[in-house]
Amino acid sequence: MRWLKNIIRDRQPDVDVEALRCFSDSRWPEEMGRIHGVEHWDRVARFGLLLYQEGADLDVILAFAYLHDSERMNNGHDINHGKRASRLIDTIRHTQLLNMTDERITMLKIACELHTIAHRTGDLTIDICFDADRMDLPRVGILPLPERMATTRGAELVANPYYEDFYRTFVRETEQ
Repeated sequence: MRWLKNIIRDRQPDVDVEALRCFSDSRWPEEMGRIHGVEHWDRVARFGLLLYQEGADLDVILAFAYLHDSERMNNGHDINHGKRASRLIDTIRHTQLLNMTDERITMLKIACELHTIAHRTGDLTIDICFDADRMDLPRVGILPLPERMATTRGAELVANPYYEDFYRTFVRETEQ
C-alpha cells in the first residue's frame, strides 16, 4: 500500500505502523470478515491523516486505527470492544508500542475505550480518532452526520453533499 509506505517514509512515526497492522490483522478471526478488519483499519488510518492538524499526535492516531476494533467479538453490537482494546494496549505496551510515552499510551487507551460511547472529548488527538472511525461508516450503509462529528474538519467533510462520491474514491485509493 503506497500511501502507508509514503507516510512511514515522510513522517517517520515512532510506532511501527506496518508491524502494528500485521499484529492486529494476524489476530483477527477470519470468520469475522472485513467489516471491522484490516480494510476498515486502513481507511481509519487514512482518514486520520486527512483530519490531522498541528497539535495532534499522529502516532496515537495511527495506532488507534489498527487497535480500536481489534478486540471485537462480533460485527454487531459489542459495546465492550473498546474496553478490551484498551486492555490489549497494556499487554503490548512494551512490544508493539515500545516507543510510545506513557502520555501517548493513556491517550490511545482513552480513544479506544470511548470511541463508540463518547461524542467528543475536547482533546484534538482523541477527537480526530473518533472522526476517522466515523468517516468510514458508509461501509455499513450509514452516512455520518456533521453534528455527530467531534472535529470541525470532520463535520465539514461529511456535510459536503458529495461526501458519498468522495468516500467511494477514497476507498479505491486506500486499496492501492
